[in-house]
Amino acid sequence: MFSFFTGRSNRQEYWISVALLIVVAFLLTALHMESASAAITIMWVITWLRRLHDIGRPGWWALAPIVLIIAVVIGGLALGGEPLVKALAAIQAMDTNYAMPDRIAYLLFGIGLAAVVIQFGFTIWLGAKKGDEGSNRFGAPPEDIIKRS
Repeated sequence: MFSFFTGRSNRQEYWISVALLIVVAFLLTALHMESASAAITIMWVITWLRRLHDIGRPGWWALAPIVLIIAVVIGGLALGGEPLVKALAAIQAMDTNYAMPDRIAYLLFGIGLAAVVIQFGFTIWLGAKKGDEGSNRFGAPPEDIIKRS
């Protein structure tokens, strides 16, 4: 049942998966289906897990960017305090009358930028790293999806 957590993804399969996830995420956002972001996040982590297996690393390494992003958010909340929480509540409520202080706007931008850099940095690192030659503890190397002649 959970076989998609096992096995390996070569770079080709990985980048195809990443491209599809990005397209689906944009489509869901355009259709105002942000509640489906949890499913996209789960699929993103599964994509990372399979790629980590191809480079001989355990899936636990996928926690590294997640923990870093959580640390950035907690740090941002510690720096922004109550004004940041008020700004987030106003954004969620789509309150157009709320005047966000510049300091809070910069902090929100910094948190968002840091999260994107962490996620895409890890994603690019995984996609650039060469997979293990031959079998490793996670199985045989995957074949290319598109065969080259």
